[in-house]
Amino acid sequence: MKRRTLLKAMSSLGVLPALSYSALSRGVVDGGHEGPLLLQVHAEGGWDVSSYCDPKVNQPGERPITTWSDTLDPVRYGGVQFAPFANNAWFAEKYHQHMLVINGVDLQTNSHTTGVLHNWSGRNAAGYPALTALFAAHHAPTAPMAYVNFGGFGATENIISYTKLQGNPARIAKIVEPNLQGIIRENADYEDGHPVYFRKPAELSLIEEHRQARLKRLRLLGQLAPREAANLEAFTEATQARGPLKAFADYLPQAEAIFPPDEITNNNLKAQVQVASSAFAAGVACAADVQMGGFDTHDDHDALHKPLVQLLNESIDLIWTLAETAGYADRLTVVVGSDFARTPEYNSQQGKDHWPIGSVMVMQKAPSWGSRVVGLTDESQNAIAIDPVSLQANSASGAIIYPKDVHQQLRHLLGLTGSPMAARFPFNSGTGFQFFGDFS
Repeated sequence: MKRRTLLKAMSSLGVLPALSYSALSRGVVDGGHEGPLLLQVHAEGGWDVSSYCDPKVNQPGERPITTWSDTLDPVRYGGVQFAPFANNAWFAEKYHQHMLVINGVDLQTNSHTTGVLHNWSGRNAAGYPALTALFAAHHAPTAPMAYVNFGGFGATENIISYTKLQGNPARIAKIVEPNLQGIIRENADYEDGHPVYFRKPAELSLIEEHRQARLKRLRLLGQLAPREAANLEAFTEATQARGPLKAFADYLPQAEAIFPPDEITNNNLKAQVQVASSAFAAGVACAADVQMGGFDTHDDHDALHKPLVQLLNESIDLIWTLAETAGYADRLTVVVGSDFARTPEYNSQQGKDHWPIGSVMVMQKAPSWGSRVVGLTDESQNAIAIDPVSLQANSASGAIIYPKDVHQQLRHLLGLTGSPMAARFPFNSGTGFQFFGDFS
């Protein structure tokens, strides 16, 4: 069998990453980030939590909310309950100890734009950064690519810059190393290629020598305007970051090792995960957003949603597989969410429309708060008020969970509470939910 054919076959079986990531185990590049990491996964369009992490069964006399519940019951592993839909049972069994599911989160909207804004910033109006931006600005503000965004919500509110990437390592390698002309392969089926450069090392060395001499002269003259001086410093910082970025290119998987877009959903979420993992392993990034589209299933809901859920679960599995390979799993937090949820009934096209009461899933490696579900909804997927401390239903003095409550607790979990950055974007919520325990 030819090497390319073998790689393609292994990719379809989901075993390719283990064979293609020897670079990940090297540890971070010199001076790279070795602190906490955050990866957010956005299921764009509005996922159906009644067929995922907040399973609902049909009720007598009511319109059907799920078709799987005609013949099956929800599956439970530890304290976590999932719908027996797509590959949920496999996913829940493998990862329940690493997750907290927060159900009954009221997004307060049926608008995609507002839902995305609310879910990922904690606020339903513009002006607050994404949690990933806040995290990167606090934990690794000087990292070359501290905040990596593959699409979706990525507001920074000028507290940090983000690096926009795609799941294409060949393009990234050329950006990181502009002198790279391409890869020449002597035998495409059996031999690894070797890089070809536009300029020889001796030429590049001479160019750099003259560049540094010119910069020195400019500084000695002392006649630079304020903007010129600022540009000079920015250029110097960018030049200093080239070393780690060049090293990062070595962590990127070869093009043939990258997962292709999913054949059914056409999403490249796995490729995004591979590139983000490379950035984490190299220590050039500490926060990333990845996303997959297609969840806005207004018709033929079950048939369209099933492969999306399957790919989402496989991609989360890939996140943790690569994190273990690279040795940063104990530093990683994964947050999974969506615009909102879908209606607790099917429409005339057998689709589901927009519904504001959704869920958020938070994962770490075997945390003390794992294998748990907090937040409640009724049989028709309406949010139920709960006591903030006991987290039990309390219609008299309890509270509904809103995204600001989730973000407030995530800030505690991620070490952002009390930071100057977080203080600039406060949440005026005195609810004090204790999803992850008592932080007082």
